[in-house]
Parts: sequence; C-alpha cells; structure tokens
Amino acid sequence: MHIKQCITAERCLLGGQVSSRKKALQLAASVFAQQSTQLDAFIILKAMVAREQLGSTAIGNGIALPHARIANCEIPQAVFLTLQDGVDFHAPDQEDVDIVFALIVPEDFDYAEIRDLNDVITIFKDKTVCAQCRNAHNNEALFEILTHALEQRSKNKESVEDKKEAITSQSETEQQSTE
Repeated sequence: MHIKQCITAERCLLGGQVSSRKKALQLAASVFAQQSTQLDAFIILKAMVAREQLGSTAIGNGIALPHARIANCEIPQAVFLTLQDGVDFHAPDQEDVDIVFALIVPEDFDYAEIRDLNDVITIFKDKTVCAQCRNAHNNEALFEILTHALEQRSKNKESVEDKKEAITSQSETEQQSTE
C-alpha cells in the first residue's frame, strides 16, 4: 500500500480555524468521520489525544503528524489540513504547527505495510513544499501539491535505486573481467 492511497481530495482542508492542539485534532477527527459512517469523531479524537500524551507528533517546521489506531477503521486513512494560525503542539523546535497530516489505521495494522510512509516526513522537511501548502488557494490545490510531492519523491527514490543497481552491475562486470 502507498500513502497516496490513504488520502483523498475530500480529506484535505485548507485554512482550518482552530485555537489549540486539541481543536486541531478535533478538526481532523471530524473530517475523518464526515467521510465514513463507520467512524466516530469522538473516538478518533480520544485516540489521537491519548497518542499525543505519549509524546508530541510535531516534527518541527510547523508540521505535525498525529496518528492513532482505531477499532472500526477498516483501511488506513489520512487527513491533510493547513491551519489559518499555528497552534502549540509542543514541537521540538518550539514552532507552532500550521500543517497537520493525520493518519488513522486499523487496530492490528502494521505501519510497515505503508511502504512510503517515511516519504511524508521527507517531503514536509522540504521548505518549498511546505510553502506551497501554506499558499494553496483551495482544498483541491492542497491535495494536488501533496500528491505531486509524493510522486516526485517516489520518482527520485526509483532513480537513486536504478543508479545503485547500475553501479552494482558495473562493479560485478568489472570484477568478473579481471578474474
């Protein structure tokens, strides 16, 4: 499974108006619940708050990646929000969070099944991508920015893998010819 399969344009929201970390999580939970009759916003909020109590999911640069395991969640799902004003997520760099990528998964789900989950962290370390997200004009544009960044990251990884494979193959050929 790829992370792009977890997000839809309907679960992207630009300029959320919240005043606290809990309100940001509440907004994410309500977006999840609006998209599925099986999901309950209160249960999602409770699980995300419990996860935040274990340690902040903020990664710095105004980004938070809250996540939780939810009993009646059948497949991994993501919500992508930008906030009108940053809120305190107890980030390691003390910067307020204004970009939230929230993920919920089934209770027994192995995060390793989402092969490119780390790409989300990587793309949000790119200040250009973050600036594009912050300057998006509508929800659809926000979705397009995210999916484009994920596609580019995937292509870059494939290119690096191809180069590594070519170097390995060339080295093996050279080694065989010297023997």
